[in-house]
Amino acid sequence: METPPDTVRYAVVRRTDGGRVHRSLKKEAWLDPRIEPLTFEDDEVAFPLTDAADEDRLIHLLGVPVRLLVQAAAVRDPVDPHGKLQKAVNDWLSAYGLAPHYLADVIPKKWERLGELALLPAHLSSNAAWTEVRSHPNIRALWTAMASALQVTALGIQHPIADDTFRSSQVEMLVGSPEVRFLDHGITYAFDASKVMFSSGNVTERRRIGTLNMQGETVIDAYAGVGYYTLPMLVHSGAALVHACEINPDSVAGLKEAAQLNGVADRLTVHEGDNALTLPALQGMADRCHLGLLPSSEPAWAACMAALKPTGGVLHVHMNVEEEHIDAWKARTVERFQQLAKSQGRHAAVSAEHLEKVKWFAPRVRHVVLDVRVRPLAP
Repeated sequence: METPPDTVRYAVVRRTDGGRVHRSLKKEAWLDPRIEPLTFEDDEVAFPLTDAADEDRLIHLLGVPVRLLVQAAAVRDPVDPHGKLQKAVNDWLSAYGLAPHYLADVIPKKWERLGELALLPAHLSSNAAWTEVRSHPNIRALWTAMASALQVTALGIQHPIADDTFRSSQVEMLVGSPEVRFLDHGITYAFDASKVMFSSGNVTERRRIGTLNMQGETVIDAYAGVGYYTLPMLVHSGAALVHACEINPDSVAGLKEAAQLNGVADRLTVHEGDNALTLPALQGMADRCHLGLLPSSEPAWAACMAALKPTGGVLHVHMNVEEEHIDAWKARTVERFQQLAKSQGRHAAVSAEHLEKVKWFAPRVRHVVLDVRVRPLAP
């Protein structure tokens, strides 16, 4: 968004014609939304015009008495988050005498919000102008202003997820606390965002899982995290009991806190540690198993097949797959689970019940979820 001009052209019309004139100017994209309209005591109203407004066409288009006025612009306070953020950064730059060309490089185009915390994208850390601005002695004033513009109390930069066993979050806090608590689709989540990851982009799949009927079921979440899917299954789907396997102690802490906040702790059993060790203890106990690890949940496929009850059940299998290979992967996955069932002595039919395309993970690569149904066959 460009900085509003110091002076602006106004189309001045009678107040009784104001509604029709406003609609016409807006339709032609000739109304400048950054500038406040003016009112006059003699029953006139003045609408700010964009540079594109042609005077001759304007008079013909409006079809009412109109006069043009040029005077100082009454700039509106921005109402959208991007506009507020730009104003906050612009005001800070002006206050400390920094050149306005910094604007394009300093202002983030997107961010992630987790309750009272806004996370800025990682690429800002490698931006030369951003790095220079961050060395300013009064940089904290900028962080505070940006947080205020985004209507949060904490601000951080989200770096790439750590390549460790826990897939730990790597957040650099700029101001405020990383401890977050927020409501999403009727569920309260709570965790330390500087220590654990939360995949906001999976919201559609979390909601889909929450719409499935799991009344009376015992469910295993093989990769529970802070409860992305565990909590929807307990709160919305009505699961009788969820066994949540999670290796990261910080995620476990967040999951347990959220379970208490949502009133479902009595239906949650947490198995902390490597699921290669915890899943075998759950053999034959589940009606359903959720396998939510990316890029692949395959290491736990055999254990989750073994965890299903003799009456069978459903496996929700997450995977990153190239778009053109989704159908082939689907067929291979069903075949693989059929092989696992046979190797475990389970006489069962395995079929693909539903395929959900969650989001684009990378160019040409989809995050998908395959719901696999396992049904026992008569001897």
